[in-house]
Amino acid sequence: MDKLTRKKALLDKIRAAEGNQFKCDENAIIDAYNHQLENKSNLAIKILSIFGGFLATLAFLGFLGLLGLYNSDYALLCIGVIFISTAIGLNKIYNKLIIDTLSISTYIIGFSLFAFALSMLDVNENIIAILICFISGLSLIITQNFLLSFISTIFISACFIFLITSNEFYDLIHAYIAINALLLTYVFLYEAKIISISKKLNRLYYPLRIGLVFAFLLGLIYIGKRNLVPIDQNLIWLSSIAIILITLFLASRIIAINKLYSVKKKLMVYILTILVLSPTILSPSISGAILIILLSFLVNYKTGFVIGIISIIYFISQYYYDLNFTLLTKSIILFVSGIMFLLFYFFTNRKIIKK
Repeated sequence: MDKLTRKKALLDKIRAAEGNQFKCDENAIIDAYNHQLENKSNLAIKILSIFGGFLATLAFLGFLGLLGLYNSDYALLCIGVIFISTAIGLNKIYNKLIIDTLSISTYIIGFSLFAFALSMLDVNENIIAILICFISGLSLIITQNFLLSFISTIFISACFIFLITSNEFYDLIHAYIAINALLLTYVFLYEAKIISISKKLNRLYYPLRIGLVFAFLLGLIYIGKRNLVPIDQNLIWLSSIAIILITLFLASRIIAINKLYSVKKKLMVYILTILVLSPTILSPSISGAILIILLSFLVNYKTGFVIGIISIIYFISQYYYDLNFTLLTKSIILFVSGIMFLLFYFFTNRKIIKK
């Protein structure tokens, strides 16, 4: 309530300063804020619901196997379509947590049966992936339920990665990462603009944001785990360049927010940003995790910030493990990197204290 009171006070202050020219739908703003609070308060329960959905999916698929239903491809296809439609319909009509758990289970089971049945009918795997991507996109338009929209976003991203892998266009992953980095940056920085377009986008924004974070991470894992797929290591820098350029753009936004007008200070920020990111040129997964951290910190998105911290720890550990150096050399690299970050911390902390 305290935050809500402050938001109302801020609106009154803006209204008093702008006069009659300022117009806003205060009820809509309060409703959107309450909806955001509801999503945050139930996030842990919703995550547990997703895991419960996966477990229920596995149990039900095993039950169908015991019944021998897998022998009938058309029956599987019909049941899959019915389950997907039921899940979307339930979320369109109801907005209850228990319904969310049921619909997620039904949704995942439906897609599993749908894909399995089409493969039994010898449908091309590219067509299957495109159909799943299309149906997931359609469900985003029909219903803006948090869990269903989150799962649909993950399905769409997984389908794109599957298409890249199945057709052996492995190096297209750099385009996937660059596009996702741009989308992620746009969604984070232009929240107010997006949620004000329509009520549907307002309800879709929060699951889409966390979904894009995980979609971006899928691409980073794809190239972060060496020998997972045969990517041309001579082109690995393409993803890094895209992420570094976006990070520099983000640095320019931070400079504008902090009102740094001095050319010397601006140049110093850009140089420090390049110096910190240049060692990651051959490991774009690390710079990608840094981008997630910066975006989340800038907009005060705690969930994304925690995900970014966990990701950078994992990717640095993975990069360290994949290095073809002796243990002594690896230790020296970590030692020098640690000293560099400590110096960067003391430098920035000193500047803050002076202010």
